[in-house]
Amino acid sequence: MKIGILTYHKTSNFGSVLQAYSLYRKVADLGYDCEIINYINDAVEKRETPLGLKDCTSPRNIAYYFLWEPKLRKKIRRLDYFMQSHTQISAQEYRKNNIALCADKYDTFLIGSDLVWDFNNNGHDAVYMLDFLDDGHKKIAYASSCGKVWEEKDEVTALLNRFDHIGVREREIQQTLSSWLDKPVDFVCDPTMLIEPERWKALASGRQIREPYVLCYFEDHEKKIYKDALKYAGKHNLPVYAISYKRLPKGIRAVRPTDVEDFLSLILHADSVFSASYHGMLFSLYFNKNLYYYKKGWNARQTSLAALCGIEDRDGYNGEKKIDYGYVNAILQKFREESVGYLSDYLKNP
Repeated sequence: MKIGILTYHKTSNFGSVLQAYSLYRKVADLGYDCEIINYINDAVEKRETPLGLKDCTSPRNIAYYFLWEPKLRKKIRRLDYFMQSHTQISAQEYRKNNIALCADKYDTFLIGSDLVWDFNNNGHDAVYMLDFLDDGHKKIAYASSCGKVWEEKDEVTALLNRFDHIGVREREIQQTLSSWLDKPVDFVCDPTMLIEPERWKALASGRQIREPYVLCYFEDHEKKIYKDALKYAGKHNLPVYAISYKRLPKGIRAVRPTDVEDFLSLILHADSVFSASYHGMLFSLYFNKNLYYYKKGWNARQTSLAALCGIEDRDGYNGEKKIDYGYVNAILQKFREESVGYLSDYLKNP
């Protein structure tokens, strides 16, 4: 049996790359012949492509192009190299107008994680709901997410009822789809959780910052994350670094990794992590960091994870009570084992 994985794999976002790598890795570890389908979504590609100089129509954009774009372009190249060297990606590139050509190349189609079912994110692309396949193909969704509950109930219901197995990443989406569909909908972990923390630590590069530090990753709309990080750091006499490719508030030092291994290292070696990123939150938990998380936009995935781990009190910096990682690690291990079980069953069973 050959499995084609369809997800966001060509991206400038560390979390997106890591979830794609993780799902591929776990399916391969389970003994299956699999590859990532090299599908390019126009909306995602446009958003992820850095500005060209000809696109810069203001002094601010021109300054951004020369100050930050070179690092971003290098990051995109390095993330693409990581995926090419650590996974199998189909030689043929597909777009919406030719994706049906891959229908007979795989026995099973596995829709991966990330916001692949977010129509606002991908330009209403139902390819990620396998609209191009007939009913003779096995269809699986693992940890798929939609950003928010769809307005297009009839369309979504018709497409997803054709799937053989569905696992989603958020309780809110599980509850919604369970009421819409004629099949079970399971609650499963993000693909990055399928990989044991020790393997992630082994993949991380050496220490990037020699001194102890506080790390910020992504920012909330009010930028409260930076104020809180500076407040915490001031109490503990620590510098604050942020993984960022743009201008930062005074007192925040920029660090601009281009490699997955360096991104993992920055979280692994941080004293504390302030994250408005879901995957920043996840890897902080895997590495047992002193974590504070911040909500940005649709936040069901963060609140779902926080509830699972019993860390709702880490929603922003409002105290310094330590996280009980004995409890959290046990919860994550149980969730990991359950989710591997679901994925294994999905792949085995018709």
